[in-house]
Amino acid sequence: MTETYRNKTRNVVLTKDDVGKTKPTCYNLPPSQHAYGRSDPPDVENAQEVTMTWAPHVPTPSPALYLQDFRKINKMGTKSGVANAKQLAEFRKGKDVRVTPRGPAGRSTNHIPSHADPSQVYGVKGKPGTPINNIVGGHFAKRSEEAILAQYQYYAEQSELPNGKHRIKLTKAAGDRIHEARMRRADAQSETPREEFKMSKFKKVSPRLKLRPLNGPQEYESELDSPGRPLNHSAFDDAHLD
Repeated sequence: MTETYRNKTRNVVLTKDDVGKTKPTCYNLPPSQHAYGRSDPPDVENAQEVTMTWAPHVPTPSPALYLQDFRKINKMGTKSGVANAKQLAEFRKGKDVRVTPRGPAGRSTNHIPSHADPSQVYGVKGKPGTPINNIVGGHFAKRSEEAILAQYQYYAEQSELPNGKHRIKLTKAAGDRIHEARMRRADAQSETPREEFKMSKFKKVSPRLKLRPLNGPQEYESELDSPGRPLNHSAFDDAHLD
């Protein structure tokens, strides 16, 4: 049995697959261009009709409007001389007594403006539409350029005057730095000079200056040279300090 015959038979047992290839199908399928599934019917109501058409709410009618008022029918039958159920059934055939809708119990507080004025509109008014023509045509950009040009012309006219001065608008950071610098300068000027630290026992002592005599070193040397002579400590201290 050849390979071609096996594939033509479309028998699941006889059909064989090759290495690296899918097994041939054994079903009579439509051609590859066939689309499976069911095509949906076109939607008559597209997005434009949904967004541009306003459908007002239609309240569902109350089922009580179509109910029979059996209590009232029974009272009418009693007045007409109905004595049993059979006579009541015959009496109801020609009578159509509906239930009267009842309003809310107590005083009604649902008084809203639309009850008195049907044209009343609720909600927040939306912003006007964006002028697309002005945006595409560059109207806003042109108006901004004209405002900047007029400002530059004003500065030029002020600078050409003999005493022309114009105020420079500072940024917030620059203004804060200037304010902090002024505050530091004012604090430095208002500070009193600090008193130097001095121990309490020396606060009342006035400064003294003692000059060394001209013959001081000679006396110091003579005292050092003489072995039996006592040493003058005051002369030694003065020479050591010098």
